[in-house]
Amino acid sequence: MNIKLSVVSAVAVAACAVVGCHTTERPAAADSAVMTDVGVAPSRVIAAGPVPSAGSSTATASAVTASPGVATGDGSGHGLCLDVNSALVHSAVVSLAGQLPDDQWVVQGASDDPIAAGCAGVLSWVALQGPGIHPVTHVLFFTGGTYLGTATTQPYAYTTVLGKTRDTVSVQYKWPEAQDPLCCPTGSGVVIFTLNGATVTAQGQFPPN
Repeated sequence: MNIKLSVVSAVAVAACAVVGCHTTERPAAADSAVMTDVGVAPSRVIAAGPVPSAGSSTATASAVTASPGVATGDGSGHGLCLDVNSALVHSAVVSLAGQLPDDQWVVQGASDDPIAAGCAGVLSWVALQGPGIHPVTHVLFFTGGTYLGTATTQPYAYTTVLGKTRDTVSVQYKWPEAQDPLCCPTGSGVVIFTLNGATVTAQGQFPPN
């Protein structure tokens, strides 16, 4: 899937910009939170949950109910619980405009849970990729027509969604060690994000500082 969503042209529709970003080819510093949430105020990001230290293995983040006026439908379509062409996904992409103000995020992949199997309790994801030789990737989470936020505060390069179950998503992060060329990072960790109602728990290895 290689669907381009224009951030610049849609900023006037929903300006929910995320503050600050490192767009260098090496991964940004370790996250200040497992997930970010835009539910309380569309103009800022809510960092929910404890701060995982470098190399930490466990952290929890709570989703905050979206404020009135932000709702964009349940996001389903084309037989899927989450349709990447939906207003819900588009609004979420626009909320990240501040991190790449002069570029476009590109949908790299998304979950394909069928509506026929039921969408209640399903953790859906969309992976957005930035430009460049070693592009950064943001993984966005959704459930029940709600945008929960991004898996990490800052996007990282060398990020891959390995797979999912109904309520979990497994994400692999890679990072170059001191001796590594940028093409071939040897640092690696897998984080499993699990949906529990309105709470997402992360278990695994995040990129270190």
